[in-house]
Amino acid sequence: MEQLSINGLAVERQPGPGTRILFVHGSSGGSWYWHGFMGHFAALGYDCYAVNLRGHPPSPPVEELGRVTLQDYVEDVRGALQELGEVILVGHSMGGAIAQVLAQSMPLKAAVFASSAPVAGVKFQNPPFNLWFLLYGLKSIPAMVRKRTIRPGFRVARSALLNRVEPGRQRELWQKLCPESATVAVEVLKGTVGADLSRVPFPLLTAGGREDRTTVIDMQREIARFHGTDFLELDDHGHMFMIEPGWERCAARLADWLASRGCGP
Repeated sequence: MEQLSINGLAVERQPGPGTRILFVHGSSGGSWYWHGFMGHFAALGYDCYAVNLRGHPPSPPVEELGRVTLQDYVEDVRGALQELGEVILVGHSMGGAIAQVLAQSMPLKAAVFASSAPVAGVKFQNPPFNLWFLLYGLKSIPAMVRKRTIRPGFRVARSALLNRVEPGRQRELWQKLCPESATVAVEVLKGTVGADLSRVPFPLLTAGGREDRTTVIDMQREIARFHGTDFLELDDHGHMFMIEPGWERCAARLADWLASRGCGP
């Protein structure tokens, strides 16, 4: 795995001879959870990159991360795209919302919205009732008001993010989650950032896990309908399908879709 710096951000690369793919992580995440997918797609011939957004290690920290907006993150990824050229853009969760915004204005080979947060026009749908998730939401309100950072506790992460990950790995993966901007959380919940993909000339895909307890599958279907994208439902998978048991099948299905839309390596 190569370590790069693009516009001051830490970017990892798994090199391949063919088409470039840029993976964008979600809230509190990082390039670390794309490693399996990067190896899989590099073996197929793709040239794979994964960016770490500002304030997300190993990218440099930023002052007042809690005030960073979704548009700030959009500009991070836009800078990477300007450096890398035309790529397949794959955004997960918050990164899916970033990808939706960029797809309306950047020349891409394809865009994939994976377990994606919504943009304006698609209402954020509440996950199944979970006491720990509810308590986390209540505890996050002061941080949202004061524009501080938020980070899910272990019980929340275990039940809402890592519910399809082996129990023995859940705490290790939770410890990798970093603080996230509460401002972005408010923007996503309110639907204040929009994207018009009605005239996009390249293929679009929305993908989600049936067992996702964060960005629920019905919301993924609604994102697909709203933008008119193809839709891929991942059976027996949750929010973090790229690090769950059986992730290889998810990667293979995504690769099959890319090939079917003329976006092979």
